[in-house]
Amino acid sequence: MNLKTFDLPCGKYMLKGDRYRSEVNENTTLLLHGAGKSSRVTFSRLREYLYCRGIPSASFDFVGHGETDGNIKETTLHGRTDQAATVIKHTCQEPLTLIAASMGSYSAIKLTEIFEVENLVLLVPAVYTPQVYDIPFGPEFSVKIRLKDSWKDSDAFDIISYFSGNVIIIAAEFDDVIPSELVEQLYASTINAKNRILHIVPNSKHLSLFPEENDFLVAMDILLGGLTKGDGQ
Repeated sequence: MNLKTFDLPCGKYMLKGDRYRSEVNENTTLLLHGAGKSSRVTFSRLREYLYCRGIPSASFDFVGHGETDGNIKETTLHGRTDQAATVIKHTCQEPLTLIAASMGSYSAIKLTEIFEVENLVLLVPAVYTPQVYDIPFGPEFSVKIRLKDSWKDSDAFDIISYFSGNVIIIAAEFDDVIPSELVEQLYASTINAKNRILHIVPNSKHLSLFPEENDFLVAMDILLGGLTKGDGQ
């Protein structure tokens, strides 16, 4: 797939990732995976699809995921933002296209405060109360994010309200992890977006966003269209 791997130091960790092509300045797109057992491999099909249409990308494994070493419980949401920033500085050129899934979506939204971002693509997006931003992943973190409606206190809604680029949100119809109310509020908060799109994949779940091949193709058409012009809705 014409991928070149890279190793980047970030604190005491060595981030493992890869990017298409060899010229660093050619890439403006970074993909951020979610939590659990996720890794950059999650995006392999999507990245190859984009690359075949002239959009190279970079992606990496957060600490404790995939090929990157470290204990997940030693890091935080804040740490994930810092890890992504490290990769951006070494592999990407602004303005950026950020494509992020689940927990990665919160990191992507936070990164719009640090970098010039042109396109923000959020897949089954999760957002969190800022109270857990610096709490290590583990029991305390899990308890706090599982408090009823804790996400309603998220700073993500305010941050994304100032974002003036293109926003594409792709959500699952039957998501048992992300409340539909969260997705609706996130979309409603994109009041200054140049263009915005909300696409809900029919009969899909959080861990199965594209149950049929056609679901993937429809979403890719929407994504590619949104990156170039959006629908203005």
